[in-house]
Amino acid sequence: METLSEIGWVLLTSPLLWLTIIMAIGLARYRVRAERRVFRMAINPRWSEVRYFIGHGLLAGLGISCVTLLLGVAVNLEWWLVYQIIAIIALMGISHRLNATTILLVSAVVYWGLPLIWPQYQSADTNQLLAELLIVIGLVAFATGWLQRKDAGKLTTPNVIESQRGRLTAIFTSRQVYLAPVFFLVPGTLNLPDWTFWPVLHIGQTTYSIVILPLLLGFSFKAVQVLMSVLVQRSVKRQIQLGVLSLILGLISVVVPQFAIWAVMIALLGGFVLQWRLGKLKAGEKRLYFTKPYQGVRVLGVQTATPAAKMQLTVGDVIVECNGLPVSNNENFYQAIQSQPTYCHLKVQDLQGEYRITESAVFADAPHELGVILFPEN
Repeated sequence: METLSEIGWVLLTSPLLWLTIIMAIGLARYRVRAERRVFRMAINPRWSEVRYFIGHGLLAGLGISCVTLLLGVAVNLEWWLVYQIIAIIALMGISHRLNATTILLVSAVVYWGLPLIWPQYQSADTNQLLAELLIVIGLVAFATGWLQRKDAGKLTTPNVIESQRGRLTAIFTSRQVYLAPVFFLVPGTLNLPDWTFWPVLHIGQTTYSIVILPLLLGFSFKAVQVLMSVLVQRSVKRQIQLGVLSLILGLISVVVPQFAIWAVMIALLGGFVLQWRLGKLKAGEKRLYFTKPYQGVRVLGVQTATPAAKMQLTVGDVIVECNGLPVSNNENFYQAIQSQPTYCHLKVQDLQGEYRITESAVFADAPHELGVILFPEN
């Protein structure tokens, strides 16, 4: 029990932990309040950001830890201090561009450059640390891709803006932070009382302690003229590519330690190039315009476990007919819904211009609660 309390104390005294908790709560609160202010309802009224922060963050940390312990990845607490400072600055200053792998890469470069800026500070085995950090960065990239695929779509929220032509149009954002507790080897023995049951490893002539260090993970998407699902799919692919590149560079650096700093620079440049390519349209790909239509009402979001979800309405669909009545605005759409208080029959046009018919039973006591998010009326 004393060992567990000491482990908890190490985690609870990390300022990065508390700042990330505040950020997760803030993201959830801001999203729900913004949706209710603009659309009079929240797409997801639950604070899912907090739930995902805890559950999915722990799963990501467990997955990364299995590999770091298996490979014997070792870091030192001096680097950890540098990493915490950079991660906190990223959260406070540029959280809308949060990139977990970039934060790790920048911390590696800063740690390597400290002796150049501050000659009195001399770090040992820097090349070895950089090589092992590249392996961690590869694992973090894979974990980030998994988290994006799992959560980004669920946390998507529409934002209504006015275009240059004066028409209402929608863009979509999705933001989330996690803190993954990861097991690492740290050279030396911890200066803590009575760690009888806590493992201490002896590898060669070096003694290592096992510690838990939280790593910042997360994503921030802004989908403009593209579906969020398409943007997330591209990003997951980029994360896998960066993960493979980092692992290869890390393994090469383990064999050739003098190559480590160049490998970090290559990974950093590769990350920037992949991020830049994320927002570029592919050849032949058309831009999607989520503008408020002149005829019909456009779907900007769908609440789960509602008639709209059962009818498989998706973001971008335009409802042109409801229960046999033409639809031109929100008011006559809801009037058409109430003309059949137990059933809803829709004619829908998708983003490709194709029409389809869909129908579902509706809530008898609240037929207007279809669970669809539309443009607010002017």
